Parts: sequence; C-alpha cells; structure tokens
Amino acid sequence: MISQNQMELEPILEWQSPEHPFERKSKDWYWGLGIISLGITVLAFYFSSYLFGIFIVIAAITLGFLSYKDTRAVTIRVAHQGIILGKRLYPFKIYRSFWIDDEHMHGVRILLHPTSPYMPLMIVPVSDEIDLNDLQEVLLEFLEEEYMQESIIHKWLDKALG
Repeated sequence: MISQNQMELEPILEWQSPEHPFERKSKDWYWGLGIISLGITVLAFYFSSYLFGIFIVIAAITLGFLSYKDTRAVTIRVAHQGIILGKRLYPFKIYRSFWIDDEHMHGVRILLHPTSPYMPLMIVPVSDEIDLNDLQEVLLEFLEEEYMQESIIHKWLDKALG
C-alpha cells in the first residue's frame, strides 16, 4: 500500500542535468589566476594584512581545483510537494513564483522566487529533453508564473567564471 507521503514525492517530471555548467579552462586562465592572486597576496603582505594574504592564497588554490573538476549529473524531479534535486526536497510552499528562462547562455533554467526576502533566487537547470510547455503546466499547478531574471552580478559571474 502506498502512503500519502510517498505519493506526494512521486515524480511528475524527471530529468538528469549537470549540477552547474562546466567548460575546461585554458592554461592562460590558470596563469591569469596565479598572477592576479600572487599580486594581491604580495600587496596584502606588503600592507601587513597577513590574514587576507593567506585567504587569497587558499581561495586561489580552491578556485583552481574546483575549476578543473568536472561536474556530476544530478537527478531533478518535480513532485507534488516540490522540486527534488538529488536527495534534497525544495517544497513549493517556500516559493512565491517561478519563471522559465529559456534564453540563458548555459541553457534553460527554472527561476524560483522565495517567499522570504532572506533566501536567494533558486535556479534549477532544465534538460533539453524536457518539453517546456509540459514543465510550465506542471509548475502552474503549484506556483504563479512571474517574470524574473538573475541579478546583474550573477550574470557577470556566469560570464567571467563560466
């Protein structure tokens, strides 16, 4: 016998998508990262800001390793209770509205506007195999559709790091 909770988590739509967009960086990108971070670190030590200098070194090494690592695919499900990314449920009740952004440089995305002003905009990548009209119909059952877009800073970071 299927319980009510299991039925609510049963997927209406399901697809696989990378966690984030990934493209290999060139050797010049790594050289640029190294030169810029070394310059900032030298300036930080020159002005006796040792903690900031150490932070820059750690951040540059972390960014270098993360930019080399390939992204993994995650299963995304739209269920009656919310959107499930991997094993984590994002309930519809904490979101006010959605927008399907089909003009983004990294492909189609669902933008979810939270009810709390302290939560960030939720961005869910959508696979090419999903029919956007079906996705829109399913989301309209649970949320209102409202035009929204990512912040300028987020778009700039996508271009700079993507």
